[in-house]
Amino acid sequence: MSPRKTLFVVKTLFVVVCLMVMFGARVAAAQKPGEADCVPGVSFAALLNSVRIGYTDGRLSLDRLYAVCLPTPAQPSASNYPYDPDGGGKLSTVVKRADGQTLGTYVWYAESIGGLWELSRYKVVGGAQAVKPLSQGAYVLEFALEDKVFQRFPFSIVEVRGDDPYSTPGQRYFIEGAWNDYGNLYYQRNDPASSLSFTTWVQEKAGHETKRSVPYEMNLVRESDGKVLATDKATLRLEPRWLKASFSFRAEGGDPNSYYKAGELLKADGAYSFRFTLDGKPSGTYPFNVKGGRVQMQGRQLRDGGDPLLRITDYISGGRYTSWWIKRQ
Repeated sequence: MSPRKTLFVVKTLFVVVCLMVMFGARVAAAQKPGEADCVPGVSFAALLNSVRIGYTDGRLSLDRLYAVCLPTPAQPSASNYPYDPDGGGKLSTVVKRADGQTLGTYVWYAESIGGLWELSRYKVVGGAQAVKPLSQGAYVLEFALEDKVFQRFPFSIVEVRGDDPYSTPGQRYFIEGAWNDYGNLYYQRNDPASSLSFTTWVQEKAGHETKRSVPYEMNLVRESDGKVLATDKATLRLEPRWLKASFSFRAEGGDPNSYYKAGELLKADGAYSFRFTLDGKPSGTYPFNVKGGRVQMQGRQLRDGGDPLLRITDYISGGRYTSWWIKRQ
């Protein structure tokens, strides 16, 4: 082969290799880990912190929410919000009774910030006067993209008669559901050297405004022998609304000045639970398992955990880290 032909072949091979590398890089960029099976979802923690009921008027309110894996709307928006009630994509939350009757529709302004969609505010179809009080019973929030439902969040309303003679007479309203049922286990960056933390929600179902502190004890227990491995005890404030309660642990019988590390839990496979006592009374047991040095997901957090519309969405630091939602017994 002549030197000129040899040079031509070398250049051609070089171009082909470069194109293959570039194409491979684009495919890798387009298919980051987890993206292929990424489905739209609203953060479960955000729902627990943001869905509220008016204590005296029974009106539902929604604060800022966060969602993942929303598609870019096909219809462009004239504002900075790709999802916009006045133009652009339609991202809505519909309030329904358990029997399917629609009670109200909230249409969101939402924008992507660092890959996480922020649902910052909304318009109510029919105006603020369309938000009617909810009476005792079962309800559901349905989140939809262009009117196609992708997630459901069931809840119920409980009424208690007001018993404060110095306040407006009538009923007092409480929202119940996932707040009653779940706790969350987490350790920073999923690094076993990080301290273990657990979060749940507490409220006092009272017919009058109250703010009182009560003693609590949260224990991490090894189920095989009932041994308490770590504990947190102090006081919590109770109000007639849900408040987030976070717990940090110290090893039972260990150094009271150092926190219990996740690695201590993960080094032995088996069944464990968090056992919660509030104001001297048992307030729930949260069981979970460790296998292969990892906390095992359970229930609705699993991809095959039943109805996909009820799946728990957990998305920390762009999906790089995990927390575990544990069902209370």
